[in-house]
Amino acid sequence: MIQLKPVYVIGHKNPDVDSIAAAIAYKVYKQSSDEGLYIAAAAGELNEESSFVLERLGFETPVIVRNVGTTVEDLLDNEEIIYVTAEMTVVELSNFMQQHRLKTLPVLDDKHKFLGLLTIGDLAMIFMERLGHGRDVDNSPEILREILSKKVADIMKTRDLVLFESREPVAEAKKHMMASRFRNYPVVNEENRYLGMISRYDLLGMKRKKIILVDHNEEKQAVDGVEEAEILEIIDHHRVGDLQTIMPIYFHNEPVGSTCTLVAERFLNNSVYFSPDLAGLMLAGLLSDTMIFKSPTTTDKDRRVATELERVSGLSSLEWGKEIYSTSHLEQHSEEELISEDLKEYVSGDTVFAIAQVETIDLERLRQRKDKLINAMNELCQRHNYAFMCLMVTDILDEATELIVAGEKSYLVEQAFGAGTMGRIYLHGVMSRKKQVVPVIYDVLRKQQII
Repeated sequence: MIQLKPVYVIGHKNPDVDSIAAAIAYKVYKQSSDEGLYIAAAAGELNEESSFVLERLGFETPVIVRNVGTTVEDLLDNEEIIYVTAEMTVVELSNFMQQHRLKTLPVLDDKHKFLGLLTIGDLAMIFMERLGHGRDVDNSPEILREILSKKVADIMKTRDLVLFESREPVAEAKKHMMASRFRNYPVVNEENRYLGMISRYDLLGMKRKKIILVDHNEEKQAVDGVEEAEILEIIDHHRVGDLQTIMPIYFHNEPVGSTCTLVAERFLNNSVYFSPDLAGLMLAGLLSDTMIFKSPTTTDKDRRVATELERVSGLSSLEWGKEIYSTSHLEQHSEEELISEDLKEYVSGDTVFAIAQVETIDLERLRQRKDKLINAMNELCQRHNYAFMCLMVTDILDEATELIVAGEKSYLVEQAFGAGTMGRIYLHGVMSRKKQVVPVIYDVLRKQQII
């Protein structure tokens, strides 16, 4: 049975509710209208809100994919696996090889575990060596009967083989291929289960992993190895970033409050059925990214779509949103965990900076940890060579953000928003990273001729 190559629908690193919900929902949408194999994936561990939403609505956690670079597994052609068993006789083996016109065969057990390798050259060598290269012709009938009665287990090659683990990078496999003289190389998974055979020829037609990006379009925010993958589509609501594609793609970028708004609109506009639970999932992503409609990124489209999702799911936006935000237990997280959970990197010329955001209904609890947060931020700046770093501590109820800054060039943030007090800048009415913070910082960088 030929297996389809999967297409991974995946959001950004440090996935939030919108990113996870959009990946799952868009996978369902694509699967409903396409015969391809689509898999919802996450580029990192889920946060508390995302895990809560999935469990509450009965969805499985998306597969964690940390790298979409080309691996040995991507070289496999997914053809039917043809193999022999260790208990076969040489007679059966010869007939089998002739029947399938194969010169190399893997030897597997009943669970498809790899045991060894057989080639037609190895088989011929056994005959030649046992017959003494013609010197023992008189005894050839007895010798032939002896050889033909042998089991595959007696003659298969188990030593000095070059085989590859399926997740091994192609670049590493290529080095081993060039250093050996074999024509074919077995591929196994981490459990030694045989997956197929590759050759040097397969390197010429190397297949990239196919992916659809949701909720981002910048390389810094994308899963590792994205430059080696084949991007098929991008569905996003952020500024246009720096990702490049080999071929033209479908790119839907629209200034709305959440990616789930755009995905839900696909279902609605094309009359594609979606379950009440899926409606609740998309509503969760929408409410999370719009901060229950309090973010300035919220549009009339977000509200219209939310109304439809409320109708199908039977959930109230206000109550569902409060339930989602109440699941966050910030006091249980270390300072670095708090900062890293929703952190995004940005590049301006040679300058790399980061902005993290924590949403809360109790600003005072995080104010008490300000000094420790700044220390952790300075360490991250040094580790990742950030020019500066901002932490947006956003109070959803008060509709305000306390901006905590760190890093060698943190003065640029103060130039953008005004001088703060001891590393803190209070910004009333500021809720959105992408609309109210990032553009202002970029404007300062332009004036500083950094971009």
